[in-house]
Amino acid sequence: MRTLIFTLLMTLILGEGVVYAHGEDKLGPNGGFIRMPGAFHTEVLPLGANKLKVYLLDINWENPSVLNSSLRVSLRSKKTSQAKCEVQENYYLCEFPMEVNLTKRGELSVEAQRENQKGNMVSYELPLKLQVIDDGHGGHQ
Repeated sequence: MRTLIFTLLMTLILGEGVVYAHGEDKLGPNGGFIRMPGAFHTEVLPLGANKLKVYLLDINWENPSVLNSSLRVSLRSKKTSQAKCEVQENYYLCEFPMEVNLTKRGELSVEAQRENQKGNMVSYELPLKLQVIDDGHGGHQ
């Protein structure tokens, strides 16, 4: 019985931390929006209506890398558009066609590989905003 109670208590304590572990409720180190496709994080930072910077960060939100990495970014809105992404010093600069407006409703899909680690596809709802985490406290501490 003690083991069961201990296990339940640890699940509750650690489970809440897992909800916040991905960091989707706060901005990344470069001021962008975070998702976790696997053993690394993607950080998307908008640059105007049709451009983005995408950082591939390690598990601790540090060390952006483009070494042995790849990136594919697409937009699903009224139609699907593919961004042209080019490697910069430590991030990808992605540009959509001029008619794309990333401040309008839609969904960004990001498929990344960081340093030979393939991630799952992650989505960013447009317009970009922080994800609100419902912790069951109704906004009260």
